[in-house]
Amino acid sequence: MSDLVDEKVVERDFFLRGVEEQKDFLSQTWCNTCMEVDLGMTNPKEFESASRLWIEGQCVKCNGTTITEIVEED
Repeated sequence: MSDLVDEKVVERDFFLRGVEEQKDFLSQTWCNTCMEVDLGMTNPKEFESASRLWIEGQCVKCNGTTITEIVEED
């Protein structure tokens, strides 16, 4: 298993994604603080490393950090 601390993290431009895909990622969320699904996310930033791709933003309800990991299918 790779150590994420040692992985190089690169910020990507979330807004290069299509509008519908952006809407889906911003609405289909899970907040670990609120323990609720689909509350929504603001201020999205997209990141990638060698082992994963994710979007990080703030929960619409509590403003806490929420992360959505993206699994790209073939």
